[in-house]
Amino acid sequence: MEPNALAFSVVVGLALCVFVILARRSRRARERLSSQWLDAEAEVLDVWQDGMGSYCVRYRFTPHGSAHPVTRDQLAGCLRVGLPEAGERVPVRYDPQAPEHALLQREGC
Repeated sequence: MEPNALAFSVVVGLALCVFVILARRSRRARERLSSQWLDAEAEVLDVWQDGMGSYCVRYRFTPHGSAHPVTRDQLAGCLRVGLPEAGERVPVRYDPQAPEHALLQREGC
């Protein structure tokens, strides 16, 4: 096998492994959300594109019964479509036992 073909195979294999790992983590997160997590409303503070081409969203919400807001950054994917703008109010779900574990609720996700 040529060195270029071997390198390409290794890169494709690693990318596939990363995709599978991220898909499993996402599925586990959704399963947790459907059980004991709570709904809240967050304010989007910033939306930016990281160095790898993915979009990130920084948002802040105050958990129920708390006086202290939580600020969180969340990777939101490679497409700008459907992402909120800074200043928008958006739904989130969070773990009441560990409010720093929270996820934006986006349509179609």
